[in-house]
Amino acid sequence: MRHLVRGFRFGFIVLALVAIGSVALLQAQTTHQHPQPGTHPSGGAHRHPQAAKMTNPVQADATSIAAGKSLYDKHCAGCHGETGKGDGSMGADLDPKPPDLTDAEWKHGSTDGELFLVIRDGARNTGMKPFAKKLTPHQIWDVINYVRSIGPAKSH
Repeated sequence: MRHLVRGFRFGFIVLALVAIGSVALLQAQTTHQHPQPGTHPSGGAHRHPQAAKMTNPVQADATSIAAGKSLYDKHCAGCHGETGKGDGSMGADLDPKPPDLTDAEWKHGSTDGELFLVIRDGARNTGMKPFAKKLTPHQIWDVINYVRSIGPAKSH
């Protein structure tokens, strides 16, 4: 009987150590990953230096800009306004107010890569929700091409 109890204790201790090690390993792996689509990064894309290095793989041609405008009208104009001035009816009560997208720079990033992450992941403590589940990456790039077409094309 004593051997059975001793064997049970040993098995329990080994199981507990394996569980603790697994949790520590999992935590270490997830700490170094890039933010997952649909999550709010802390403070917006400017917290992710890799975003500024991302380039838009979708050519800003008439087809992409037209597709981006259609998506913008459906998903963005309510807050950012029909012309991108930040004066949409749904954005009137937001604090902070939606940015004027015809300006050259915005608080949460102004490069194409930063815009991509803000659209995909949203921006914490703002009304900007994530669109990762509503728009494909290609569609997000189309929206960026449209936004670039209505304002200064700086900071690509």
